[in-house]
Amino acid sequence: MAWSYKAKSIAILITLIKISAISFYVGYINAVNETLNNNVSVTNNLNGGGDADCATSITPSLQKRIDARLMEAWTTMEQVDNNNSESHNTDTGKLFPDTVKSYAAGILSVSGKEFLSDPNYDFGVPFKHGYDYADALILYNSEQAIPNSLEHEASHGDKHGHIAKTSVSTALSNCDAMNVIFLPLGHTQTRPPMNDCYTIVGDYEDYHINRWFRMPNFDTTNKKERELKHSHPLRHFGRVTLPKGIAEFDIPELWKNQKRGQKGFVLDHFEAMRTFLENFDTVQKELKQLITKRNAVRNNTVVVMTVNIGQSELLANFVCAARSRGLDISNVVVFPTDIESKTLAEGLGVTTYFDEKNLGALPKGEAKMYGDPIFASMMQAKILCVVYMINLGYDVLFQDVDIVWFKDPLSFFHDESNTAIQNFDIMFQHDGSGQMRYNPLSANSGFYYVRANKKAQYVFTSLLYDGAFVRKCKSHQQVLVQILLEHSSFFGTKVKVFDKVETDMFPGGFHYHQDWDVMHDIVSGKSNAYILHMSWTENKDNKLKFLRQMGEWYVQDQCIGHDYLELVEGGGQVTDGSLINQCCSAEPIFSCHFRDKPSKEPCFNSPCIDKRCRQFWKPTDKFVAELKAKRKALN
Repeated sequence: MAWSYKAKSIAILITLIKISAISFYVGYINAVNETLNNNVSVTNNLNGGGDADCATSITPSLQKRIDARLMEAWTTMEQVDNNNSESHNTDTGKLFPDTVKSYAAGILSVSGKEFLSDPNYDFGVPFKHGYDYADALILYNSEQAIPNSLEHEASHGDKHGHIAKTSVSTALSNCDAMNVIFLPLGHTQTRPPMNDCYTIVGDYEDYHINRWFRMPNFDTTNKKERELKHSHPLRHFGRVTLPKGIAEFDIPELWKNQKRGQKGFVLDHFEAMRTFLENFDTVQKELKQLITKRNAVRNNTVVVMTVNIGQSELLANFVCAARSRGLDISNVVVFPTDIESKTLAEGLGVTTYFDEKNLGALPKGEAKMYGDPIFASMMQAKILCVVYMINLGYDVLFQDVDIVWFKDPLSFFHDESNTAIQNFDIMFQHDGSGQMRYNPLSANSGFYYVRANKKAQYVFTSLLYDGAFVRKCKSHQQVLVQILLEHSSFFGTKVKVFDKVETDMFPGGFHYHQDWDVMHDIVSGKSNAYILHMSWTENKDNKLKFLRQMGEWYVQDQCIGHDYLELVEGGGQVTDGSLINQCCSAEPIFSCHFRDKPSKEPCFNSPCIDKRCRQFWKPTDKFVAELKAKRKALN
């Protein structure tokens, strides 16, 4: 390794000191001998002559003086030599070579948990639970960015040569700016372990991650051959490509079959956007008049929902459950996609706007599973109703219809004493999924609060323009997450996802199916939850059953799967609130269905729905005794 200018200078100085010490020693001996010889000569002359060249000797006392002076000089030389060695090691023991000092002048580590928990740097990202949190690394692009008290440690490491660790506040004390990159912590089923390499290149500044995989060219290979293999060269792929050769984000087609004139997602979206733009001003005017007439705003906020006839019973349950608890839903605005669900919403007494031109052609049936064609088609309605409202200047709480309120969630978002959330533009329930397409936010698009500012408005305008991509992905959630990440980086849009474990205000399907500590708190009345979102559930039938055995079902059987017009007395027209008495139960309607799902009361005699058959309630001694007695009687 080449020596620095400072090291060379010190080495030359030491050499000069050594030469000086040797010269001193030689000169000192010569001087002593000369003195002794002179003394001998004088003595001989006084004694009448004698041999002037006779041998002489150094007295013990003089030898002692000489040794002491030599030892002193030698000690001084060793100290200088040691200092030079330390200085030389300091210069040559840097953690980074000078060739990268323009972006890596030093490095420190801090606690990753502390970093993500620091309220000064709340990135809105939920914690990844189940893993020991790794330290976060902070790289400095100049010596001036390094904390004053840790200049040596940042460039050379601690006394063991390892990256030194400090507090978050100290590590960032001299930073004028901070760029944050989230890397995978552990692996999941969708992201198995890989030998990842992270390359930092000094060039024009960029804020995107480019991913390269050892996979074959997707354009020239079939899907079965698209797997990660070390024999392949590194190739550029989309950032959310799985090792099994699956691209989570695929480009929407212009044509499905051009020869047959079958339009693809892009052209279909063009048609939808044409209808939207042609009618936007009219819809905005009508909505403003409707909301003003019904006074459907509370603290400049509206609660927005959309529904088709296939999911209408879930809307009825939300309204009936809220009325049973005496919760204010006067600012709920429902956007039905068909005349039947419009009739129901009006009959339940909620403000209703039917955008027939934009939403009237959407399917009426219920989605059989997440991402099926009906589910995908309803995404347009979920986007439009939010776009309309925030462009009118209203803050929006959007929620799916498969939600029940335990208490008014707006009291949480409107609580000005909760300063930690007041600066966020959009806040989401945690979805709970760790899939790469949702990372790192894992925001649930079925329950979120949006402030009507220009940053949030442009997020949903961008989502609307990306409708072809939404259609291709069969859900707007993963597209919304990517737009949130881009706008957060590009415009500084502040997004918050409430952690599924650290907070218990907004539980959902993840908690219902997996986190039973939270569910036991809910059924026992110990929870701080505002809502329960029955997400992560395959179809409407199961949602109804789960809500019934949770004691959260308030819809009379006569309002399930029937023509609501038949329920109106005398066969007349449905009027505002005319279906409440026929459809809503004042008390929850409870029934057991599955013993391996959370329930308000034990469902020991019910079957299991999952193969694992893990019982939510621990069987009591009485039940076990009765079960044994029944089995004995059968034998």
